[in-house]
Amino acid sequence: GNARVAAELGADIVLVANGGLGRAFDELELNRSLCLQYGVNIAGVVINKVQPDKFEQTRDYLTKAINQMWTGPNGEPAPPILGVVPDRPYLGCPALADVESHFGSVLLSGSDHRYRHYDVGSNVQGRSIGMSMITTDLAAFLRTMQRQDENARTLFICHATRDDVILGFLGEYRRRTRRGMPFQSALVVCTGGDDGMGDFDDDDMDGGLCSEVCEMIEDAGPSGPPVLIASGYSPAEAAKEIRTMTPKFNANDERRVTRATEHYEPYIDFDLLLERTSTNIEVLDVEGAIA
Repeated sequence: GNARVAAELGADIVLVANGGLGRAFDELELNRSLCLQYGVNIAGVVINKVQPDKFEQTRDYLTKAINQMWTGPNGEPAPPILGVVPDRPYLGCPALADVESHFGSVLLSGSDHRYRHYDVGSNVQGRSIGMSMITTDLAAFLRTMQRQDENARTLFICHATRDDVILGFLGEYRRRTRRGMPFQSALVVCTGGDDGMGDFDDDDMDGGLCSEVCEMIEDAGPSGPPVLIASGYSPAEAAKEIRTMTPKFNANDERRVTRATEHYEPYIDFDLLLERTSTNIEVLDVEGAIA
């Protein structure tokens, strides 16, 4: 496990748990026992993604619980809580780069917008952000897009058989561009079985799209509307995968890096962290991944 790796590296560990009360402490306790087993020093604890309305309650409860339960038999002090960080949903919103990586795909167009983020958990009727699986006819789809405001940012999903939707999406991009209006939506085209259909034969279609439509998408270029292929997935499967994925922290995503730095810095005592460590530092989250 990660505690064993830290022991072999001679590294201190910072335990990170997602916000909560009982469950967070139970998970921290499990990982603490592994650290004790391998003789790894725990530099401290960070509680992440705490609900803002429970920030004070969570901080006070876990501080008391750790001090009471983790104080050594000879009075050795418990590892300190280095920080309690309120949740900021934006940091968990996937960028198109995350979607590309998850599906093993690349943007056919719109690669300049690879680090644009989408709030895929906000698929609420009437909102102009989120994720939407297209099951309507072309006219209804176009009405949906044209009624969105200029700041709309929706991740649309359709099946590769919907040439009409794909062309309508490209057409709406061009309409807004001619009028000097921003266009921030993206389209995921699925080639997998849908409503009982089997997967497309790649010998007949390039990624499930006919060559003419694929060429029209690619002609939009890097600055055009983002379109990518989810090969082997139906729209429903792709929507589920996107909604449940865990976005990866990417150093090239400058916007997310800046937002994360600005958000975390005030809540974590980095001076105390440095005082508590004399070796390399490993960050061990309670799900068992080293970040």
